[in-house]
Formats: sequence, structure tokens, C-alpha cells
Amino acid sequence: MSLRDLSPRPLRRAPLGLALLSVLSLASPLAQADTAADASDAKTLDKVSVLGERAAPSSTTRLPISLQETPQSSSVIGLQRLQDESLFSLNDVMRNVTGVNVSFYDTQRPLYYARGFAITDFQVDGIPTYSGSTNQEYDTAFYDSVEVIRGANGLLSGAGVPSATVNLLRKRPGKEFDASFSVSAGSWDYRRMEADVTAPLTADGRFRSRVVAAYTDRDFYYDRYKENKMAGMAVLEGDLTDSTTVTVGYQTQDNNPVGSTWGTVPFFDSQGNFAHLPRSTNVAPKWSYWQRETSTVFANLEQHFGENWLLKVNTAYTRGNVQNVRLYGTGYPDPTTGAGIYLRTAAGDSEDTRRNVDAYLSGTFNLFGREHDVTLGGQWSDLESTTNTLALNYPTDWARCGTERCYYIPNIRSWDGDISEVTYTRTGARRVARTRQSGVYLATRLRLADPLSLIAGARLSRWETLTRAYNVAGAYTATSGAYKVKDEVTPYVGLVYDITPQFSVYGSYTEIFNPQNFKDKNENLLAPVQGSNLEAGIKSQWFDGRLTANAAVFEAKQDNYAMRDMSVPDGSLSDGSSAYIGVNGTKARGWEVDINGEILPGWTVNAGFTHVKVTRAATDQLYANPAEDLLQLNTQVQLRGALSRLSVGGGVQWQSKVQGYNIPYPLGGTVTVNQPAYALVQFNANYRLTDNWTATLSVRNALDKTYWANLDYNNYGEPRFVAASLRWTF
Repeated sequence: MSLRDLSPRPLRRAPLGLALLSVLSLASPLAQADTAADASDAKTLDKVSVLGERAAPSSTTRLPISLQETPQSSSVIGLQRLQDESLFSLNDVMRNVTGVNVSFYDTQRPLYYARGFAITDFQVDGIPTYSGSTNQEYDTAFYDSVEVIRGANGLLSGAGVPSATVNLLRKRPGKEFDASFSVSAGSWDYRRMEADVTAPLTADGRFRSRVVAAYTDRDFYYDRYKENKMAGMAVLEGDLTDSTTVTVGYQTQDNNPVGSTWGTVPFFDSQGNFAHLPRSTNVAPKWSYWQRETSTVFANLEQHFGENWLLKVNTAYTRGNVQNVRLYGTGYPDPTTGAGIYLRTAAGDSEDTRRNVDAYLSGTFNLFGREHDVTLGGQWSDLESTTNTLALNYPTDWARCGTERCYYIPNIRSWDGDISEVTYTRTGARRVARTRQSGVYLATRLRLADPLSLIAGARLSRWETLTRAYNVAGAYTATSGAYKVKDEVTPYVGLVYDITPQFSVYGSYTEIFNPQNFKDKNENLLAPVQGSNLEAGIKSQWFDGRLTANAAVFEAKQDNYAMRDMSVPDGSLSDGSSAYIGVNGTKARGWEVDINGEILPGWTVNAGFTHVKVTRAATDQLYANPAEDLLQLNTQVQLRGALSRLSVGGGVQWQSKVQGYNIPYPLGGTVTVNQPAYALVQFNANYRLTDNWTATLSVRNALDKTYWANLDYNNYGEPRFVAASLRWTF
């Protein structure tokens, strides 16, 4: 049985693709026509690469090469755009990145997909940060820019994920005093304050500091859901010599949501018809919570040797914890009475620590009359996670459902979530999982000829994990999930050919070795994913890199790819996650086009279209496939003349239809649910009141489209959200 009708009026695919290709085709003549234009009032850009200057180290190879010279697709969203479009969280940012699909399990577990696969490689200043406790919703107040490198990045991370790597670059102190303060208010009682102060500690700015703080207090479109979030960072930086810079800092974030969702909103009523429950539906009571807290101490050393060599050492120590009591709704509501849904509950109490060191030496050398680049580096990480075993304490109004306890909601349409609270106590038993990873890598760019460069490298990795169990008395009882990989070689090779100074073609290949964070039903980590990633494309740029237009084709193959284990219930693991098994034969093929930058003075465009087809193993029958086609299109215009203080922008995120397989049906069996294509429209306006004050208005999902954010874990997407901000800048 196949059902559709989840979202009316699907959009046509062809006009969208043609529209983007038209923009790309116009880029070259626009560039040529504007060479004589006055750019004195051009706004700050997200991404600027100036020809003739030495590039910063690449996030993919650590070589001093620009994005234009890197044989992979990438996107950068900078501070100006974060402010103009009120992108307060990583969720907001990722919705605007070419080829990235944003989905949600529930209020606290966002999902990001690129090229058909989940993105699990998150980095801060190039250091991996992902873990069960610290993978929270990142606040953007800390960061100057967000880089997204699509395709595998196994050379540096050791994890050749074929989706993408997200690298968040922290704000650093400047040598002169600077400060900003902003307040924001929005839909569902959204309130936010943010402060950012840079202060030199010496008159010459040789030693300097920066403090960033943000506080968010919000309700949400879900009934009873509320959250307050505190984020803070302090950084000290000093130039010990003209060639030596040291940075130390502390960063913390504390998320405290209540009424957190866990689970789904029913598709169907008890008669097998679509239930059409309101988007505010929440099966969680007032007291459920999903608290996350994380703190990081970090230090960086940059040592320059002459003009062409750089030694950089980054270290970080992170501690995080998660505590939650969460509820899952099961059943189908009666279309008349609203009865038929009952609740089950679970709790989690875990913490982890992560230690990271990343060091590399990068520079240039001369050989055969040409200048070449080389990087030699090493990384080490140690992640230890402790999951406490808990005993749930149920109040008397919770019924018995066999061996478990449950609560029957009288009427889901009028339920206020006011029921007796379930609590938990630690039993004393615990499971301690430890994962160590280390690697050394070497990469080089050899200029084989004036227009041709070979970028090649390899990483030698070691990876080991195990889980130790301890009983209620604290005594060690057993070890499980022990797995070790030694001397795993991950090669990387790419060719870049410069057709003209503005156009280049490239190809790259890397093998995939990806230790996974997914666990099986016995809470053991799955063995690493193995595979390969191949990409080829063309890149172009104008106006000294202020405008870029790129196109690429790609293919990724994976074995032991994680899929849900349907032999056990969803969320059955002790930390609230679901069990997985590894399957072979997963493959993704596709193409994308991307344009970013200033097409005329004061007019910027950020646009991308991606098509990807994923072929999965026959056993992978339950999967909410990300959309095959994605369009991200945003533009910002700085007006002139009497309206020169005003900039306006808008955008659309469009995706093709998606399917949810093997969805349980109340009249028996399972069905496939189709969601037609849909588009989300956004607007923003920024008005400079004075030289120091700017007012911003932003609207997401401006047409208030009703859609499902996830079909496999069915939950509604966000309705229209309106936010107004007032920013003061020194």
C-alpha cells in the first residue's frame, strides 16, 4: 500500500534546476560587465580569496591552498551572513548550505545529510568534537565562520565520511578594541541576548582578549516545550615574538529544555486515515527534560619560520554530560475521542571526556625549478564515555503494560501534559566506553607544470575501542565491544588543471575508513565503514575571488554502513539512541552546482542545486531517504541612494519528494508514505539606524508551509518563525 497527500501542491523540478543553471550561465557576462563598476560601497563578503596572497591552511589537507585550488566542493558562511539572516544555531546555518538536508528525530537530536549520508564529522578549529554528550545544538555566537567540505575528509579526521565535514572557526581577539551587543525577540516568546567584546591588554595589541556570551530563552511551536541556553567563551592571545602566537581559551554551553519531545507524531488515526494532528502536538508532559552541558579548554600555538613555513599545534579538553527523562508515544488516536495513545518512558544519565591534540608543519620547497607545498602532521584523540544504569520510579497513576509501565492519554487533542512525574535513581552500575584514535599524515602539492598540480597524501591511522561494565558495587564485571584497527592507510589524491586564471578542472579520490558512533543492540560500537569516494568538477572565480561558480560529480561506496536494527524497539539503548547493524553495498552518485559571492556591487548570491541517488542493500528496507534533489538559493541586496542604509534579502530551500518505508499501519501491515516536494521561503531586512545601531528582521518559512521534518521518525517541521534584532557595534 502506498500513501501520499502529506503535503499538497508539489513543485515542479525542471524550472528550479533551469533557474539555477541560468544564474550560473549569467555569472561570466555579469563579471565581465562589472570590471569598471565602482565597488566602494560593497558589503562584507562571506568568502574572499585575494590572488597573490598566501592562502590559509586548507581544512582538507592543511596545505596553504585556497578553496579554488582544493579538489573538493566546499561552502563557507561568514559572520556577516550569520548576522544578516539571524542564523543563531548550527541548524539555521546548515539549512543554507548547498547539498545539506536538515532533519530531526526530536527537539534535541538534529540530523544533517549530504550526498545521501549522515554528517557525523564536526570540528572546531580543525579538531573533532562529536560525541554522544557534546553533540548539542551549537550556538553560532562563538564562531567567525562555518566551513562545510563536502565529500570524504579522511586525510585529517581519520574518518572518511562521504557526506561532509563541518568545521566551525572560533572568533579570535583583535589588536584594537571592538565590541557589539544585540537583543532579539521572535515567535513563541523567543528571546536572545548576545555580547562580544575584544580588548587589547597592552597598548600595542601584542596581548589581547575576547569575551563572547549569549543567552537564549524560548518556547517553541510544540506544546509545553521550553528551553533556556547559555553560551560563553573567553580567549586570551599573545604574540610572544614576531613569529610566535599563543592562544588559550575556555568555552561552555548549557542547554536546559523541558517538555522535550522524544518519538513521533502519529501519521494515522485508529481508522487508518491521516490523523491531521496540529503541529503543536507533543506527547511529552511538562516535566520531561533533556539537559546537555559541555565545556572545553583549548590552546593553540602558531610558530612561523620565515615567510613560508608554519608550525601549528591545537589542543582541546572537553567534558560533557547528558541527563534526561523522556517519553515516547505509541498507538493511534480515535478520530472522535482522541484516545488510543499511551506513553512509555526512559531516562539517561551519561558523561564523557574528550582529549585532542592536532599538530602539523606546513610550508613550501623548491624542486626542479618549481615551488611546491608540503604538510606533515599528526593527531591524537581519546574519548571516554560513562553511561550510568538507572532505576525508574513510577507514580501510582501509571498503569502496568505487561512487564512495563505506561500512561494512557485520555485525549491527545486536548491533553495538557499534567501528569505525575517519573524520576530515576542511579543503581551504581555503569558502562564505560573508551575510544582512542591516532594518526600521522603527509600531504603535498606538486606543481607538475604551470597549469597542472598534483595534490596527494596519505594518513596512517590506529583506532581502538572497548566497553567495560561495572556492577552496582562498582566492581568490574566484563569487557565487550573490543575492536582494534592498526596501521590503516587512507590515501588521498587530486589533480587540479588551470584552464585560465579564472577556470580550473579537478578530480580527487580517497578511500573511506570511518569509525562509527552507532551501537548494536548490545551497546557495542559497530566496526568501521570501509569504502571509497570519487569526485570531479570545474571551478571558476571572478573579481579576485569575490564570486565563485563551481560544478561537480561524485560517487561514494560504503560497506558496513549503519542501518536501524528493527529487531529491537526504537530508542532502546541506555542513552536513548537506537540500535544499528552494519550492511554492505551502499552507494551514492550525484552532481551539484554552486555559486557564491558578489555578482554586482552590493548584490550577493549564494545558491546551489544538488542531485544524488543512493543505492542501498536489499536488507536496508526501513529508511527515511533524504531528498534526491535539493535547492538552496539566497540573495542579499544593499540598496543605494536614499535607501543606502537598507539591505534586503530572501531565499528558498526546495527539496524533491521523500519516502518513508515500512511505516506501521493501524489496520495491519506496513505502508510506504510519500511526501511531495515542497519549498520553504525566507526573508530578511537590515536597516542601519546610525553608524552604531542596526535593526534586523528575519522570517523563516514565510509562507507557513506544513511539512514533515522526518518520515522515518515522523515529526512536523518548523512553522513560520519571525525574529527582530537590534545590534549595537562600537
